[in-house]
Amino acid sequence: MRTRRNLLTTTAIIGGLLMVGGMSAALAQAPKFGEKSFVRIGTAGSGGNTYRVGAGLAALFNEKLTDIKLQASVQATGGSTHNMELLANKEVEIATAGGSTAAAAYNNLRQYADKPKGRYKGVQFVSSIYPNPQWFVAMKWAPEIKSLRDLKGKRVAVGFIGSQGESVWRRISKIIGFARDDIKPEYTAHQSAIDQVRNRQIDAYLVPDAAGSATIVQMMETGFGRIVDMDADVIKAMTENTLDFAYSQPVGAVPGLDAPRKTWASSVVLVARADVEAELVYRMTKTIFENNDYLAKIHPITRFWKTETALAGQTGDVHPGAVRYYKEIGLLK
Repeated sequence: MRTRRNLLTTTAIIGGLLMVGGMSAALAQAPKFGEKSFVRIGTAGSGGNTYRVGAGLAALFNEKLTDIKLQASVQATGGSTHNMELLANKEVEIATAGGSTAAAAYNNLRQYADKPKGRYKGVQFVSSIYPNPQWFVAMKWAPEIKSLRDLKGKRVAVGFIGSQGESVWRRISKIIGFARDDIKPEYTAHQSAIDQVRNRQIDAYLVPDAAGSATIVQMMETGFGRIVDMDADVIKAMTENTLDFAYSQPVGAVPGLDAPRKTWASSVVLVARADVEAELVYRMTKTIFENNDYLAKIHPITRFWKTETALAGQTGDVHPGAVRYYKEIGLLK
């Protein structure tokens, strides 16, 4: 018998596929409260945490918000960087993103410095979801890898092109003085990277993912992986003047992790287009926090999604709909 979690996730995915044909006209304008509204939720690759979180949100909204004619669908994407473009181009209404990436886009920093000024000002913060640490997994057939600088000449999975993982690798490369061809990059993540480990096709995996990540768990269960400390100077550089923070991977977070490992983390956040009506975002935000048990049954990572930390790692202006809810519960004055 299918579990409730599988049923809910499947319902969200199938619902999204069925809706595609009739969405074009409705999506010409931003969804409005009380009208038949289609809300597309940008996430990341279909094997990752944010995709499952997005599927949970779609199922939750479709079940709980029938009174306002809301129909939500989850959309697999290339991750945080891709989601910023989708939001700016009005191709999704809400999305998950790495906090540091969303903040860089909002403020035209780093990879967004050459983009048109204000292009991403319409991407507003809704909530922090969970901490997302950077993982450094080296394989047992490459015992010489004890530092990021030992990756020279190695086959390294860094995430999909355009993803937060690939963006982070480019920043790391500058810090440690690597040229583009100093590693043999593999633009894979999640299931594809696990398969590469099993087939001994990569020497290391360097991607941000949640504590207890299913991808890292399965990678470690092969018996081939070991978690490596990040270089101290890289941690310092990555956490200066950013929303990222030093983080210690706790013992037992994944199989084989028998001592804490030093890295950094950022918050995974939920953002929305500014032109999505405030009343609609208010209802979605309220529904999320009043149904945490529902979401946790779909993905346990959502146990970190609490009102106490909802405003942690704020990436830009808070959407007026979310502001209304946070004032209602006393988080904002």
